[in-house]
This record gives sequence, structure tokens and C-alpha cells, in this order.
Amino acid sequence: MIGSVMVSYSRARAENVIPSCKVGFLERPERVVLIIIGALFDRMAPVLWLIAVLSNVTVIPPHPLTRQEARKRAAHAHEA
Repeated sequence: MIGSVMVSYSRARAENVIPSCKVGFLERPERVVLIIIGALFDRMAPVLWLIAVLSNVTVIPPHPLTRQEARKRAAHAHEA
């Protein structure tokens, strides 16, 4: 559950620094589809494990991207 919340939170925090942060592969629509599939085929436990693992992995990519973009912006601001 925390991983699912952290996906949205990490993107929101990244977008405070950079204009757009469209990285990661298990966002809200994908999680909803997985839950629907798990419910339809009575496989909720494996689906919830998959969401738990992949949500936490999805939180990682915004951090290096944000750091890289922030450094670029700081370099451009310093040059001007």
C-alpha cells in the first residue's frame, strides 16, 4: 500500500523541481488493471504481491531523472 502511494508522491515531488516526470511503469492505471484482473480471475494474492514489488521499483526512476534535470537547470541559471 505504501508503494502505491509513493509512486504518486515521488512523481509529485519530482514535478516540483522539473516540469514533467513521466518515468516508471506501474502507475495508477496499470495498478487498477492488475487489481481488476486479480479480482476477475480470483488471483488477488499474486496480483497484490506483484503490485507491492513493482510499485516500490517504480518509485526509483524519478530520483536520478530529477537530479539530472535539476543540475542542468542550475548550470543554465549559473551561466546566465
